[in-house]
Amino acid sequence: MLRRLIVSIILISSSGASVGLATSDGSAGADQKKRFTYIFPFSKVAVDYPRDHIDYPATDIEGCYAHVLSPTSGLVFDVETKDKWDEKLDTPGTRGGLTVTIHGDDKVRYFFSHLGRVKVRQGDRVEPGQWIGVMGSSGNARITRCHTHFGISRICPQGEFEVLRGEIWPWRFLDAWRSGINKSPVSAKNRVIKASPAACEVAAAKK
Repeated sequence: MLRRLIVSIILISSSGASVGLATSDGSAGADQKKRFTYIFPFSKVAVDYPRDHIDYPATDIEGCYAHVLSPTSGLVFDVETKDKWDEKLDTPGTRGGLTVTIHGDDKVRYFFSHLGRVKVRQGDRVEPGQWIGVMGSSGNARITRCHTHFGISRICPQGEFEVLRGEIWPWRFLDAWRSGINKSPVSAKNRVIKASPAACEVAAAKK
């Protein structure tokens, strides 16, 4: 009887500890984040990127024809394999040309645009370092320069573009990944959610 009581107490304690690992929004907690692997998402060609961007957090990586890789494990949520951008209309949602959107297993969204080739399909599972595309000049990069736009953001349940294009500065993560440091953007994502909880709804209303 005493033995069963001790076992029951241990099981209850273990269950409580497991629940404590997750944050309130369902994303990975501090201990769980350690299981995600991150890699620098460009190879074959040397690339460079600035520490700023037009008027929102994102990074434009330069190094034409570089291989674009998945920065972590996750699901290919969306791809655009046709360049629909029209210079006369300049519709915001088409400016990226050929794009790949990955919903990471870490519950962070990774967006790559202006690709020259797409190597994955919607619904594909990807692992860190998997080849997903080639840097190119699609979308409005046709009139600027060959580069890849890289955005990191929360995952929105609605269709939208303003959050998708980027809401977390990526360069500090790119610097870490390039140096072999397994730095996670989960905490940064959680901070922007806390600061602007309605961003997805606001962006979707502008669609």
